[in-house]
Amino acid sequence: MGYPQENLLLQACRTLFGPEIVLSREFLTCLQPNGAKVAYRSQVKVHHPDRFADSPPHVRQRQTERFREIHQAYDLLKGFLDRRQKVSSSPPRPQPRPAATQRNTYKSKHRAQSPPANRPPRIPAIPLEFGMYAYYSGKISYKDLIQGLIWQRRQRPALGAIAKQWGWLTETQVQRILKHHGPSQRFGRKAVELRHLRPHQVDALISYQRSQQQKLGQFFVERGLISQSEANQLARKLEQHNTRLRNQV
Repeated sequence: MGYPQENLLLQACRTLFGPEIVLSREFLTCLQPNGAKVAYRSQVKVHHPDRFADSPPHVRQRQTERFREIHQAYDLLKGFLDRRQKVSSSPPRPQPRPAATQRNTYKSKHRAQSPPANRPPRIPAIPLEFGMYAYYSGKISYKDLIQGLIWQRRQRPALGAIAKQWGWLTETQVQRILKHHGPSQRFGRKAVELRHLRPHQVDALISYQRSQQQKLGQFFVERGLISQSEANQLARKLEQHNTRLRNQV
């Protein structure tokens, strides 16, 4: 269909949504224009160069480059979503009309199999995290999911700050990593490329970072989207879902 390669689309999603999202083809299938726009606007607010007008030149340069990456990522995803919408909205090919004796049976069967409008897809047979499971379960909207993930991302400390606190990096090394133009945009991978950190150290930093962020269910409960009992029930069902998949391997 002329879509960009899938890995480029996933990389664009990583730029807009951050490293906490489990990216897959399923994520691209579920991604909606409004969700991409919410993530884009959130990134623009954080990284707009005007916010760093009084910062040192290397910081302004880094934010300008980051701002450009955000725009490019959004343009790529928007083009993909627009073209996908055109394909899905194109008129279907005419189908043979069912025989008169079978018409009523065909119509009733077709109605029974058609999902209600705005209903999320069925829960896929893949490991999921809480937010995606709540969405697939029909408890939250896709827009709520994206806003929750953005909220959660803002709660966590930066990897560089944690590494400095642990004595693994100096401020000079952190700035060198941030300015590094390697194949990856993620702090941990760039740190490994520069040999300032080892892979197992990055894994430890990410694990600690995630332990410090607020639970995503808290966002949905505080905003009245689900109750605390519903959040607890979803968590139990999610654990059963992922355990079942692990046992099938």
